[in-house]
Amino acid sequence: MTRRKSLYRVVCFATLVCVIASTQVVAQEARWIWSPEHDKDDVPQVTCHFRKMIPLRGAEQGTITIVADDEYELYLNGRKMGAGGGTDDLIEYDVSRYLSRGRNIIGVKVTNTRGTTAGVAVRVALKETDGQWQSFSSDETWKCNIDVLPLWNTALYNDSRWDDAQVFGKLGETAPWDIREQIAANEGNISTERFKIDKEFDVQELLDDKATGSLISLTFNEFGHILAGRADGPLLLIYDSNDDGTPDKVKTYCDKVKNCQGILALNGNVYVTASGPDGDALYRLSDVDRDGTLEDVKTLFTFSGIGGEHGAHAVTLGPDGMIYVSVGNHAITDVEFSKASPYHDSYEGDLLPRYEDPGGHANDVKAPGGTIIRTDLDGTDVELVAGGLRNAYDLAFNRLGEIFVHDSDMESDEGTTWYRPTRLYHVTPGAELGWRSGWAKWPNYYVDNLPEVLDTGRGSPTGAAFYNHFAFPTRYQNQLFLADWSRGRILNVELKPNGASYSATSEVFLEGQPLNVTDLEVGPDGALYFVTGGRGSGGGIYRITWKGEIPEAVSNLGEGISAAIRQPQLQSAWGRQKIAAVKNSLGDTWDSQILGVARSKSNPWYYRTRALDLMHLFGPPPSDELLLLLAEDGNEIVRAKAAEMMGLHGDATVGTELIAMLSDTDRTVRRKACEALARIGQPVLFEDIQTILASDDRAEAWAARRLLERIPTEQWRDTVLRSDNNRVFIQGAIALLVVSPDEANARSIITRFQELSKGFVSDAEFTDMLRVVQIALHRGEIAPDSVPELAGALGIEFPSGDPTINRELVRLLAYLQVTEPMDRYLAYLKSEADAVNRLHLAMHLRFLEEGWKDGQRIELLEFLQAAAKQEGGRGYKDYIAVIQTDVARSMSEEDGRVVLARGAEWPGAALGALYGLPAELDAQTIKELTEIDQRVRKEKSEAVKSLRVGIVAVLARSGTEQAMTYLRSVWDTDPEHRETVAMGLAQSPEGDNWDYLINSLPIVEGQAAREVIVKLQQVGYRPEEPEYVRQVILRGLEMQDDGAKDASALLQHWTGIQAASPDASWEDTMKAWQEWFAEKYPDRPRAELPTPDENSKWKFDELVEHLTSEQGSQGSVAKGELVFTKAQCAKCHKFGDLGESLGPDLTAISKRFMRKEVLQSILFPSHVISSQHAAKTIVTTNGRSYTGIVGAGAAGAKIVLQANGEKFTVQANEIDEIVPSPKSAMPDGLLNTLTLEEISDLFAYLGVIPSQSVARGRAEDTQN
Repeated sequence: MTRRKSLYRVVCFATLVCVIASTQVVAQEARWIWSPEHDKDDVPQVTCHFRKMIPLRGAEQGTITIVADDEYELYLNGRKMGAGGGTDDLIEYDVSRYLSRGRNIIGVKVTNTRGTTAGVAVRVALKETDGQWQSFSSDETWKCNIDVLPLWNTALYNDSRWDDAQVFGKLGETAPWDIREQIAANEGNISTERFKIDKEFDVQELLDDKATGSLISLTFNEFGHILAGRADGPLLLIYDSNDDGTPDKVKTYCDKVKNCQGILALNGNVYVTASGPDGDALYRLSDVDRDGTLEDVKTLFTFSGIGGEHGAHAVTLGPDGMIYVSVGNHAITDVEFSKASPYHDSYEGDLLPRYEDPGGHANDVKAPGGTIIRTDLDGTDVELVAGGLRNAYDLAFNRLGEIFVHDSDMESDEGTTWYRPTRLYHVTPGAELGWRSGWAKWPNYYVDNLPEVLDTGRGSPTGAAFYNHFAFPTRYQNQLFLADWSRGRILNVELKPNGASYSATSEVFLEGQPLNVTDLEVGPDGALYFVTGGRGSGGGIYRITWKGEIPEAVSNLGEGISAAIRQPQLQSAWGRQKIAAVKNSLGDTWDSQILGVARSKSNPWYYRTRALDLMHLFGPPPSDELLLLLAEDGNEIVRAKAAEMMGLHGDATVGTELIAMLSDTDRTVRRKACEALARIGQPVLFEDIQTILASDDRAEAWAARRLLERIPTEQWRDTVLRSDNNRVFIQGAIALLVVSPDEANARSIITRFQELSKGFVSDAEFTDMLRVVQIALHRGEIAPDSVPELAGALGIEFPSGDPTINRELVRLLAYLQVTEPMDRYLAYLKSEADAVNRLHLAMHLRFLEEGWKDGQRIELLEFLQAAAKQEGGRGYKDYIAVIQTDVARSMSEEDGRVVLARGAEWPGAALGALYGLPAELDAQTIKELTEIDQRVRKEKSEAVKSLRVGIVAVLARSGTEQAMTYLRSVWDTDPEHRETVAMGLAQSPEGDNWDYLINSLPIVEGQAAREVIVKLQQVGYRPEEPEYVRQVILRGLEMQDDGAKDASALLQHWTGIQAASPDASWEDTMKAWQEWFAEKYPDRPRAELPTPDENSKWKFDELVEHLTSEQGSQGSVAKGELVFTKAQCAKCHKFGDLGESLGPDLTAISKRFMRKEVLQSILFPSHVISSQHAAKTIVTTNGRSYTGIVGAGAAGAKIVLQANGEKFTVQANEIDEIVPSPKSAMPDGLLNTLTLEEISDLFAYLGVIPSQSVARGRAEDTQN
């Protein structure tokens, strides 16, 4: 072994940085708003509605945070996001999955239920694909109204006559909600009544959003200047320009990188995780020309995957002199990690097929998920320190060099056994923290991961910093401060040693309305600084100071070596700079003095451990002699620090001492000795760590196991497998499965488990052993049916009296297909056990393939249906719905038919039951399926729609004439279902189905269009009507690269013509067919996709959305009859006895056309023109022309119905010629004069959408 060189040396800098001011981008903070109809303090008990329209090209993420006086309902695009009330808390909603391309409408309904004040403040942050976070928070641009019409909260509503909202003031600064009374600000001090904090502290706003923009990261450099990262912007330098103690100037420090998630000032350079020249990376920024800006950008290594909020975050200097980086679960570090990495050989760890998050979050992310990595200063030696995190923004070292991170939760998992609240971890080298995607997250009791030291509930963890200064009272010193963005708070956490790790308690240190805190840091003055911003919200820099008087004895650090030892905040650049200055001033005496501090037992332990840290960082490196001496010290903290240093400066001599320290009386010392031995690669024997492996202290045993994994397995495998010590077996078995997970080892471990389980095993040990068995089956890839003895032994254990044992038994029994306890399983579902544990069992029973009696799966479905009604996170019901479908898929045919018969009640389960039907259906089954389809036909829920799609698929698969006849009848009578039916008919494209398929070409889209087009190529027919050819061209233009080539192949099949070369792009291929069609059929409408008229009030997609929405999908038939005349429909068309018959009769339109077809024919009348009613142009002998639908008149005259509805008669002797017109006689813009409600009424009158069963109540809106 060679002595490990210190990776870091501090240089004392005397040159100050040049600074200049620059203009900043403002991120608007939310305002309290209300209707202008009421004075601020005289609001009656009334309801006010608010709207904000936001156009998006493509939405990626979005959050809405709201607070209201008194009660609110929040909507996005007509969908209710939530409801609440009260001004105590800002509530955040993740709306990412509900954003749409185009116009998005945020709607808020606020009701004043008590008092004479009312208002709402809404913070809206949206991020477009590949774009920046933008703020659309409540202000005077929001619209408001007291009385509204239906659909007020959708994009289809016209709010042009609504009032602009009245602004009462900025969120966080406005009475009576944020402060009790307005107090004049003095020199930037904000009334602490905006913040909830102990009265002995002051909170001061140093710079506001106008000066800084939205900020996401914070640190201080060597000179005490603030470095801050602006959201989607550059790295900023913020400093005190007039030496009054308050930072007041802002400049761009580096514009070559943006969105700095983490910042570390070190040796005059700045390390950042940011987006830069090489994408997302760890960059080193340098001011080579000393002009006050960082112009030199060096890429150390990059990160792939999705950056930003789940990418690489904090950058921190560790006490070992390496740079530590926290990496979120969506980012991958693009390096080959050192083989010396403490964390290695990660695995997924779940036995059963994984249910991923129904919302799609992190579904492609595999172990290790979020990580902690460390690197040397050049990025050449990179190690993986820990894994299994979700998304820890920051990491912090305490004064003993221990890492702590605050990890985020997945709140949509609430209500499930795999929900993990936000939590604080003590991260030891090689730590596995157990995050996995979907439902596979490891519980904290799993022996192969480390537990949290503190749960902090729901929230959005951001910054973290230890307070190692003297400017706060003693009770706050050495405590950890944690920032929570969504809850608007800063926690202070008290950590206490607990065995080889820590226990913790927390309290709220600061709360704000708002307090969108993104990072925090201790400044040179001892104040706690924090920044705000993120997701487009308002930024700023704040400082928390203590009002008390600091005693001279505390604030006076002394001189010389005393000043270095007592220097606050060793982790800060300014703290290290001051120490470097002391070292320079002491010259050659530094070495002897720092050594003396470390050796002297008269010094307190924290002076001596600090001396060792300074020797490592600043030199001289601690000698073997010193470390060996301190290893025998009477203070366990000094011994532990000595062991840590041996891991950094070790050789064979200290390696021997480290082995001896494995027998130390202190758990932390033993843990540190294990970690140091692993780091220096010192060979050890199994016997050296056997006792530690048996420890009931998880952190200590973890370190021993990681060390065991470094020992060749042949030296300890057999000993572990023969051990009678349950703890030794558990830890040794996991180590064996980590480093040598072959089938033979896995089977040997399972065999030994069965032997040990016959003796006394505590509940805790049995839980751990069950986990060991799971890992063995997983890592050893052991088939369930190959371990029957194990299955039998575990089956008799259920149910246990311990709920944790039951959970793990359930996983194993489901994997092993143990069906003997089936009656006990179902009895457990009916027991008084906790609902979450019963749901855990129900979700796993879905995997049992055998052992079900008639009706038992139906019992399971009934339980799941009841469970779905309970409260849970956003994904709770979605998980249950997917499992219901899978349960029904595995049912017997008889049970499946029972479920199918309850299709209207259980559409999700009925969909699954379809999978149990045979491929070849008999006539009776087909009859039953068609009857089910008819019974649920009028139901419009998404689950029913999916069920009907499934029925079509099953009938189409059967291919019988009976099935096809029914599908054709559905095509004829149910236009809205035609696209699905077309895909079914395409499975048998010959015969009568061919006519239906070519008539489906105008209505099919996407995958359905491609399926139909591909199948039509298999049939030797070709249509005579050119319109079918045109429709194939149009479908090719719509599908683009996803199907244009297939469209071209069908066109070639029908025409025998190759319009473009085979290697042409889809654009060139479709253009060639368009040109061919125009030349071949000059009298036909062009094969071009319709484009909306510039003057059109309504867009096609908007109206489709409206007519399928809950509010717009029904209308009044009586009022629709009036609209039929108002819209001039009656001038050309008959509907029943009303109207003229010059155009097509619309009486049976609902039975012949889909809703979108009818809408398209109105908005784009010239796109599809019936040959019977095609417009023609009559040119008269005197050169005049008349265009419209031409009908016969008396004596050879022609009657022209023109687009404006007027009729004109042309006598026979006046006609020069009659030529076809490519433009429809039907005028454009017929819907422009109608409201959305009138459009619904018109479509209800035509029968295209259902009529209302109860007349819709309509508010009188005097302003709209």
